[in-house]
Amino acid sequence: MARPLRIQFPGAVYHVISRGNGRRPIVRDDADRQRRVDWLRRAVETYGWQLHSWVLMTNHEHLFVETPEGNLSAGMQFLNGSYTGYFNRRHRRAGHLFQGRFKGHLVEQEGYFLEVSRYIHLNPVRARIADRPGVYPWSSYHGFVRVRKKLAWVCYDKVLAEFDRQPSAARRAYRRFVRAGIKERQPSPFRQAIGGLVLGSDCFAARIRRLVDNTPDDREVPDMKRLRSRPEMSQISAAVAAHFGYDDIPWATGCRSDDAARATAAYLARIRFGHSTKSVADALHYRDSSSVSHAVKRIESSSGELQHTIDQLEQQLR
Repeated sequence: MARPLRIQFPGAVYHVISRGNGRRPIVRDDADRQRRVDWLRRAVETYGWQLHSWVLMTNHEHLFVETPEGNLSAGMQFLNGSYTGYFNRRHRRAGHLFQGRFKGHLVEQEGYFLEVSRYIHLNPVRARIADRPGVYPWSSYHGFVRVRKKLAWVCYDKVLAEFDRQPSAARRAYRRFVRAGIKERQPSPFRQAIGGLVLGSDCFAARIRRLVDNTPDDREVPDMKRLRSRPEMSQISAAVAAHFGYDDIPWATGCRSDDAARATAAYLARIRFGHSTKSVADALHYRDSSSVSHAVKRIESSSGELQHTIDQLEQQLR
């Protein structure tokens, strides 16, 4: 799930989502769509952003944006605030248009541009409003595959450079890459976001944690806490085992209480402290990452008493 974003620094790269309040439409017709795109262009030009990809849907919008000046919040306030004023005047309405603060993920510079860009451009296909991105007009996809469709305020080069130095070859390769995502539906690249916020390597996540450790607590963003310096898997296992009366976390016993202990450790490690599913699976002897996800879902649907136990364990481990 995408999270509120308040981590900013020069050169940060984000996948940003703005959703309509109550999932209601943020555009009602093509006039609204064109005005939203116009305000997006203004935000890019005014705040010096590098916009790598975008798509405008009916009730939400995805942006893949780099901020050389570390000014995401200011730019998004300008973009969403200005557009809301226009939308309310035109449609004779009042109140919030967007669902609170924009949300999304911090993205590492290296290794993730292709998947994020493809994910954004395939939104209309996943929503079943287009059978391929080339027939949906409200995205940056067209400029990636046709020179004459390029927008001056969108940066295509960083994504295309992943394929080929020769522009025409890179465009053809990108088209094939996106089409492959239609034929073999790919999971969201953000499923493995650390702490629900950071998409990148362990090294990148460690860098963000150091940054967060030097940032005052923001009670509105619990994920900021999850990115702070975290206990090792061995510490989490030991604390959970002791609470359940074991010397170590039991595994593969089939006993309900044993399963609860392991699932609790998995939930704490993955959700509260942002360990990767792979590291959780390895440490707790789960068969694979999907088994960890199932354990986490079990805890999320559990009783209030177990949730209270998890809160206590989290405080103990911090």
